[in-house]
Amino acid sequence: MPGLASERESIVMQVELSKLFVGKANVRKNPGDVRELTESVREKGVLEPVLARPVGTKYELIIGSRRFAAAKEAGLKKIPAVVREMSDEEAIVISLVENIHRRDIEPEEEYDALMELRRLNPKSYGSAEQLAKALGKSRKYVEDRINAVEVVRSLRKEVKADIEVKQAPRPEERREGVLPVKHATILHKAREAPSVQELPRKEQAKKLTELAHSIAEMPRPEAENVVSHFVMAPERPVEKIVKEAVSLHTVRLEIVLDPRVADALRKAAEDRGATMEAIAALALHSWLRQQGYA
Repeated sequence: MPGLASERESIVMQVELSKLFVGKANVRKNPGDVRELTESVREKGVLEPVLARPVGTKYELIIGSRRFAAAKEAGLKKIPAVVREMSDEEAIVISLVENIHRRDIEPEEEYDALMELRRLNPKSYGSAEQLAKALGKSRKYVEDRINAVEVVRSLRKEVKADIEVKQAPRPEERREGVLPVKHATILHKAREAPSVQELPRKEQAKKLTELAHSIAEMPRPEAENVVSHFVMAPERPVEKIVKEAVSLHTVRLEIVLDPRVADALRKAAEDRGATMEAIAALALHSWLRQQGYA
């Protein structure tokens, strides 16, 4: 990127809080709980300068929203700041990288910043690979964040669902249906499965929302198992699918398969977007039901 902000002149100065503001370039909009930090600031002040850029007679905060919020709560008038000129896209990249490094950003905040980068410079940030390079992350990391947020926002819009995705939701949040990022990416894969795409749009959204609430509290392997069963027969009631998947997951068998059966399982798994294990378990359970054993 030409003219990197880090290569430009920086000034360390005391900035009045009344002249600092959190603008669009700061990707972290919610500073979270700053009570503990506020006590530290009251005792020791702000030890690490925030990063800001001049905007007219004021300064836009790029890094340090928690320190800024804590300083206001502590009643400080000024805080130390590194001030330098930077473009919108430079400011967003710096804010993103810093917050990702600190793990201080939620997926939806990260998504909004990534989309803003694409809007500002589609040539440099149009692909997941380009975004990943700018952030120093893998392409999968970027794709997972984008997919996780898009499926959650889509469901919120389509069925007015009370559904969220967070980096690391607390147990009580997961009980209320808040999805970890990995679970939301699993949900996105389910939505992309051909069998689920065949459902009417409203029914699809309703079932995926129900599925999301069902897997929110589950460990990731168990959630993946449930979703694999769901994509094989998404027209069935989600409650029954979840119950069957969980019960079947409790027993593991090692079975030697005829090559033709193994090939058929592999093809069925590819067609349905599921695992061979899930296909085999469902087929076995279906046969046992037909024979009156289950």
